[in-house]
Amino acid sequence: MSAPRAPWSEAPGQVAAGLGVDPERGLDQRAAVARLRRDGPNRLQAIEPRSVLGILWAQLRSLLVGLLAVAAVLGFVSGDTVEAYAILAVIALNTAIGFFSELRAVRSMEALRRLGVTRCRVRRDGRLRALAAEALVPGDVVVVEGGDLVPADLRLIEAARLQVDESALTGESLPVDKQPEPVPADTPLAERRCMLYRGTAVHAGSALGVVTATGMRTEVGAISRLVA
Repeated sequence: MSAPRAPWSEAPGQVAAGLGVDPERGLDQRAAVARLRRDGPNRLQAIEPRSVLGILWAQLRSLLVGLLAVAAVLGFVSGDTVEAYAILAVIALNTAIGFFSELRAVRSMEALRRLGVTRCRVRRDGRLRALAAEALVPGDVVVVEGGDLVPADLRLIEAARLQVDESALTGESLPVDKQPEPVPADTPLAERRCMLYRGTAVHAGSALGVVTATGMRTEVGAISRLVA
């Protein structure tokens, strides 16, 4: 049993059925143990982040910077120093923008990786219980409310006046309203109103959601691999 590629585009019942879970009962303990053995713990791997010098070098070795550098050299050789200095200024500005943008992304991912959820509330065997977040598996039915950090990627099943702070993931400064209705498969991450993502914070309201991804398979896990 696995989540669809775009769980935000399917009705909550379809997603739950695909994951082999009844939202009213949650997974049974035996199935949860088998899935934990298959998928591993809900944990982000410690990936060595790129150094400041590594980020700077990545900006300087781009094709655009190389072409501009050649143009600047030709400007100096031909005596057109004004144009050459203008090109160098463009290189410096382009490099600075790229460098600080990537540095901010790397530091944001490091902060999200350190911001771990230790406990969460899960339905298993028809009962609501407190569970270590690392023990979550795809198909678990999780309850969240205002003040909680989202412990894994969740497809909403129910939501009551739910608002979520996704600034750490999307950069959106204001809390986002969430609801269970599906959205098209090509909807950008920041507009998937029926999804909750690991590391984001519930600002207000409450919700019930089914886990669609854990650990490095979450959106935060995928992004952390890209910026490392």
